[in-house]
Amino acid sequence: MALITPGPMAGQISGRLGSAVFSHNRGGPYVRNGTIPTLVTSQAAINAKGRLSAQSQAWDNLTAAQRLAWQEWALANPVTNRLGSQVTIGGNAAFVGINTRLAYAGDTPLTDPPIVDPPPALATLAGTLDIGAGDFELTFTATPLAADIRLWVLLTVLSNTAINYVENRLRLLMVSDKAQASPLDIESETEARFGTLQVGQKVVARVSTFDSTTGLLSAPLQVSDLIVST
Repeated sequence: MALITPGPMAGQISGRLGSAVFSHNRGGPYVRNGTIPTLVTSQAAINAKGRLSAQSQAWDNLTAAQRLAWQEWALANPVTNRLGSQVTIGGNAAFVGINTRLAYAGDTPLTDPPIVDPPPALATLAGTLDIGAGDFELTFTATPLAADIRLWVLLTVLSNTAINYVENRLRLLMVSDKAQASPLDIESETEARFGTLQVGQKVVARVSTFDSTTGLLSAPLQVSDLIVST
């Protein structure tokens, strides 16, 4: 693993370039050799690929006017990448991204782009991570959520508690029911995704509100804490 000091030509780098993978940890930016997976074994990954494939095919069925509308919407609604920069994506990517989220939540897909703003973000977010007699849940406000709003929960479980950079580790854990009330129990979903939980592990959750009618996400709130047992 090679350490790097970004210069004026590359202030921040994240992701793969050829066989090199750029990332960073508490020691700073570094480069490592990347590997190419030969087999997808995770059921979650297989399901995600299926949703992407289905929505890519759905794009082919749109009219020319609908595709143009999505392209115009994408130009007017840049997205934030892993480095925190706003980038403009294509109409196809906007369509597929929104509709794969709706498909995951079991909501109705869109043929025309949204005409409203994303939902408001949560006001507060906290976690209680007790795998003993206590609760393993997220608490939030405002509660309950509005009628068509769900929680969109990304999460990771870390055995190395010194890790703070989690952009490449967060996984989609679950989408809550509409009008979810606080708290949200996440223990069974976390164990199903990450295996048996252990005292002392670090959990990082990043939560947005999700509009089930538009597929749009709010700005997220993030919380992290250690697993305990009582």
